[in-house]
Amino acid sequence: MADVAEAAGVAPITVSRALSAPDSVSPETRRRIDEAVRKLGYVGNRAAGSLKSRRSNLVVVVIPSVTHHSLASMIQGLSEGLNASGYHLVLATSGDSREEEERLLRAFLAQRPCAAVLHNTVHTAECRRLLRSSGIPVIETGDLADEPLDVAIGYSNFEAARSMTRHLLDRGHRRVAFVYRWAERNERTDARMAGYRAAIEQAGLPADDGLLFGSEAGVAGGAQTMLQILSERPDVDAVFFTGNDAGAGGILACRREGWDVPGRVAIAGYDDTGLAACLEPTLTTLHIPRREIGRAAAAAILARLAGAEVARRQDLGFTLCARAST
Repeated sequence: MADVAEAAGVAPITVSRALSAPDSVSPETRRRIDEAVRKLGYVGNRAAGSLKSRRSNLVVVVIPSVTHHSLASMIQGLSEGLNASGYHLVLATSGDSREEEERLLRAFLAQRPCAAVLHNTVHTAECRRLLRSSGIPVIETGDLADEPLDVAIGYSNFEAARSMTRHLLDRGHRRVAFVYRWAERNERTDARMAGYRAAIEQAGLPADDGLLFGSEAGVAGGAQTMLQILSERPDVDAVFFTGNDAGAGGILACRREGWDVPGRVAIAGYDDTGLAACLEPTLTTLHIPRREIGRAAAAAILARLAGAEVARRQDLGFTLCARAST
C-alpha cells in the first residue's frame, strides 16, 4: 500500500479509504490511485495476519444482475455442490459492466477467496491478469468461450439460437423477428444474434436488420415489443424472444389483441421457466440446464482444489421444448 501511495502522491490512509470507500475521495485522487494500483498490480490483503498463499473458504460469484431469475437455479446448484464441503458463496452483481467486474474482483481477491465463478466470458485485460496471477480456479458459465480463462462450463448461446431459429424456419415461417434485451448487449446476446443470422443465411433468406428488435426485460417488455413488431412489420410471421419471460409477454399481447398464435404469428422464447408450460397456447422455449451448470461448476472447483485435472470446456447442452406456440 505504501508503494501505491507514493506512486499516486497521497498518504497511505488515503489509499486505504479509496479502496474501501471510493466515494470518500475526490474523483481525481481516485483516478491517480486506480492508475497506481493497476501499474503496480496491487491487491490488498484484508485477512489480517494471513500468509499470501493462504485461502479462505469463500467462492466469489459475479453475475450481471439478481433480477435474472434464471440464474437463481445455477446459483442453487453451485451452493448445493459446495456447501457440503464447507465452502460458501459470496455473490456480487456487475451490471454487465466489465469495469465493474474488474473492480469487484480486485476487492474480493483481497479476501483471499479459494475460487471464482463468473457469468461473463469477456473481461478487461487487467481483470484477466488479476485472475491469472491469483492462482485460484476460475469458472466461466455464461457461454462456452473458445479460450476460457481457466474452465468454461455451460452451453453454446450460438447453437441454441440457431437451433430455435431453424425450428421456426422448418415450420414454414420466413419472416422471423429476433428480440433481445436492449439493455444487455453483451457477448451472450451477440452469440445468440449470430446464431439467428446463421440459420437465416443457411435457409437462403436475405439478411434483414429490420427484423431485429431491442426490448425491455420481462413479461411487460415482451408484450410491448410484440405490439411494436406487428405494427412496424406486419409481414412478420414468427418472433423469437431471447429474454427471460419476454415470450410470455408476447403471447399475452396477442391474446389481448385477438391475434391467433401460431396462426397469425408463431412465438418462441428462451429459458424454460415454469410459466412457459402454463400459458395458452403453451410456449416453445429453450431449456438451459442452469442447475446442472452450477453443480458442474462446484464439482470442477472441488476437483481443482484437490489438485485434479479438469476439462477446460464442458458443454452441458440445451433442449428445444417444442410446444403449441410454434
